[in-house]
Amino acid sequence: MGPLTYKTLVPAMKDEFANHLISVREIKKLQIQNFFHERYGDIHVLSKNPIVVQSLPRFSNAFKSGGFDDPAYKQVDTYYGPLLEHFLRQYGYNNIFLIDADGNVIFGVKKDEYLGTNLYTGEYSSFSVGEVFKEALHNVKFSDLTWCEETKDFIFMGAAPIYDITNKLLGVVVAEIPYSAIDAFLSQRDGLGETGEIYIVGEDHFMRSKSKFLTQNTILKLELNTKAVQDALRGNTDVKIVKDYRNIPVLSAYTPLDNLKDVTWVLLIEIDVKEAFYSILGLKTNLIIIGTIIGGITGIYLYFTLRKKRIKYNLSAPS
Repeated sequence: MGPLTYKTLVPAMKDEFANHLISVREIKKLQIQNFFHERYGDIHVLSKNPIVVQSLPRFSNAFKSGGFDDPAYKQVDTYYGPLLEHFLRQYGYNNIFLIDADGNVIFGVKKDEYLGTNLYTGEYSSFSVGEVFKEALHNVKFSDLTWCEETKDFIFMGAAPIYDITNKLLGVVVAEIPYSAIDAFLSQRDGLGETGEIYIVGEDHFMRSKSKFLTQNTILKLELNTKAVQDALRGNTDVKIVKDYRNIPVLSAYTPLDNLKDVTWVLLIEIDVKEAFYSILGLKTNLIIIGTIIGGITGIYLYFTLRKKRIKYNLSAPS
């Protein structure tokens, strides 16, 4: 009965926990994909907003006339600055920049090192802000995670072209989106026990999230080449037992994050095998104990029964 029970229950218990990880994986995948889809929509709507469309050429003309200290620039900033700051709070951005078609960063809700520089020829032309600006001159564009010195944290940059009513390109609006918006999804580990972890890896094999087990920063610093990461980056979705980046056996449910357009990421949901299958180990232990007890009782019963029969036979046998 013991082996039969073990053979019947264990596969069902393993499948149940694997299905739980798959459910968590699909929920997190949907959350992240919806987050990017909504941010694309936000940036697109912001680039079409009349206040943004009207303010950009005014900021540009005033900046080119006399710079940020010019009375004409200060007048434009006094009028449009608070309105653009409202968008910052409404969307939960770190910052919003306006960049004219010549590449000049002519406005920022919060004063930043980019202000007044040129993203074609200046020192930041090869940085993430310069790259996302150039690519956003024609379409909505998102950057991968990048470090923001102003906030001392990681951010995304979303950008979109701005056109006037004649469809003339005026420039680009760039918004800095805090990493915490994504981290909120990854830090929710309900139902994953003590060792459960949710993390993201980019196409360069570097983590795009914080490790639960390492105290140092792992974003864009910890390179992962586990079998799960490699398989997910090949476009495969699966759940299997592998060794994680700590070289510990884990049950890993992984998948590519489709439809993110501008970034190639994979999502992994993992839990240590010891914890995942703890109930199976408990079942095995209990079956061994129960089997040992039953075997012992049976052995004792047979011993005394056979002994009693021998004694009875010896007494009844003729001398």
